[in-house]
Amino acid sequence: MTRLRLAADAGGTNTRLGLARDGVLLADTVQSFRNEAYAGFADVMDLYLQEAAPGGVAEVAIAIAGPVTGTAARLTNRDWHFDAAALSRHLHGARVNLLNDLAALGQACPHLGAECLDTVIAPAGDAGGGGQRLVAGIGTGFNLSPVLHAGGQVQCLNVEYGHVSLPLDVAEHLRSRVPEAEAFRTVEHLFSGRGYAAVRAQFADDDAGTEAFQTFYAELLALLARNLMLAFLPAQGIYFAGAVARSLLASPARQVFAEAFRQPFALDTGIGAPVFVILDDAAALKGCAAVTISS
Repeated sequence: MTRLRLAADAGGTNTRLGLARDGVLLADTVQSFRNEAYAGFADVMDLYLQEAAPGGVAEVAIAIAGPVTGTAARLTNRDWHFDAAALSRHLHGARVNLLNDLAALGQACPHLGAECLDTVIAPAGDAGGGGQRLVAGIGTGFNLSPVLHAGGQVQCLNVEYGHVSLPLDVAEHLRSRVPEAEAFRTVEHLFSGRGYAAVRAQFADDDAGTEAFQTFYAELLALLARNLMLAFLPAQGIYFAGAVARSLLASPARQVFAEAFRQPFALDTGIGAPVFVILDDAAALKGCAAVTISS
């Protein structure tokens, strides 16, 4: 019998749990829990496993909305801490793997079908499933997960791109409409929930103001995405995740983004990338189901 795995997606507000076999999430096992009702992740996990897998699991993969350092992690927006060794002992020796939530999305990318994605810019041709991708999460904060799919394996690099200084072209365009542009020193200062709200406050609070803001913010995002395309060469696609990205790229400003993103570069290299928005709320669980857990 194949090994049963617990896949978990621990966010700041909710935790989703599901079971997986052979790298595939069993969709009918997925359940969601409100974190505020529990003291820690182990309490949620135990409650779920009592009914979903009373015989226990052999493996656990947990996507965490916060920094992961080796076998330890914590949630950014809640006082939950994760220790892989302690969880393994708690589960009678089950193998436990902790990964950042964006890395989990990166693991899922090669397995997401068209029904899980909103295609903003379609691929230029069929380049196959391997190669480089990039997940960009714009929600409460900002971060990236560079993804390499080669030899049947998916590798996701750890980065802290949200704390990188704002690119010059983005900063200059921001300054054209926002008087206090210097306050947006890093990528995350601008491309996050609080950055989105701060720029929105510079526009009129009516329909015309909303349209003007969305157009402007889409131009900013396109400039950032072009910088990311040059930095990471994600020929297989840029995958946006998070509430800010979803909202903006579902608005009429989507076309503004697409047109600005497609502008040719000064260097004649033929660099390009398709762009997608991840719509599947279970995508991180699918990544946890697919990730390789070493012995």
